[in-house]
Amino acid sequence: MFSSKKYRVFILVMLVIAAAGCRSKKEGTVLARFDSATITKEEFVDKLRGLPRDIQSIAYRHKKDFVEEMVNERFLMAEAKKRHIDNLPDVKALLKAAYEKIIAAKLIEIEVDRKIKLEPDEASKYYESHKEEFMAPLLLRASHILMTTEEDANAVKTQLDIGADFEALAKSRSTDNTATRGGDIGYFQKGQLIPEFEEQAYKLSKGQMSPVFKTQFGYHIIKLTDRIEPALKDFKIVKPRLEKQILNEKRSRTLKALVGKIKGNARVQIDEKILESISAPSPVK
Repeated sequence: MFSSKKYRVFILVMLVIAAAGCRSKKEGTVLARFDSATITKEEFVDKLRGLPRDIQSIAYRHKKDFVEEMVNERFLMAEAKKRHIDNLPDVKALLKAAYEKIIAAKLIEIEVDRKIKLEPDEASKYYESHKEEFMAPLLLRASHILMTTEEDANAVKTQLDIGADFEALAKSRSTDNTATRGGDIGYFQKGQLIPEFEEQAYKLSKGQMSPVFKTQFGYHIIKLTDRIEPALKDFKIVKPRLEKQILNEKRSRTLKALVGKIKGNARVQIDEKILESISAPSPVK
């Protein structure tokens, strides 16, 4: 939960961010009065709706704080105008950049976001025709014993071959930090561990042990404790992510087409030498 001070600063920042997208309503039900000014219920609701959805719920639970920050914003804005802060060069540059981004974003909303939609069975059709994309990978689970020398590793392997308990030997002999877990390294899939280790592990069936083999860490013995074969993920699980993916792809294509149409035959020439001469900005201290 926010402390009162942190919460107020947080809401003030969010109000400033949201202000560009909110309409000011001169008339309506008066919610708050101060000096000769007012804040209406309609303005409050408008501001609230302009916040990101997850922030809306926080602001709604602290409605009084939210109103007070709206009042604070008005006083700050009035003082800033009195001092002609809006005429400072850096502020003008920021306002110009914000203005350009806002109207460009509105164009994208009108010509792209409002026009793309997901057909009722579009996600399921994609799923059925691209099932290979929704296969859960082969998962292996293994335990291992790591020894510093090949001689010690061979001695441990001899004990295992005549029936010694793998977990007990891992706890008492392994030099790896997994020893406390009986050598268990958990589940993994291809590409997550070093190649030499995976090469041995993927040869094994459940319950089998590898021969002694060497890696950069020392000499290993692996026991495969579980093997989960690849399986198709359920459509209900992948549906939300798939729908978002399809909409994002549609948006990208539609936006690209819009930009191409607007640009027409315009030629864009970039001076590569000048571009190369531009160095990365120094980190802010």
